[in-house]
Amino acid sequence: MGNLMVTGITFGVFMTEAIIHYNMGKAGDGKKFRIALPPPKELAKIAAVTGVFAMASGVLIGTLERRFPKA
Repeated sequence: MGNLMVTGITFGVFMTEAIIHYNMGKAGDGKKFRIALPPPKELAKIAAVTGVFAMASGVLIGTLERRFPKA
């Protein structure tokens, strides 16, 4: 599987999780839980952090695939 695909899938899954966690934190303030996108600045911060970790995941998976090829 290509590193770009791994990174993209990882970003999508992690970003979804991050938005859910963001909304869980907001609901902790006594508000009813609902899924909504954060304000643009917050969304950009979440996307940047998620992107860094998605790229790191892609690089690590690619490195492991090269070091331990399938038999």
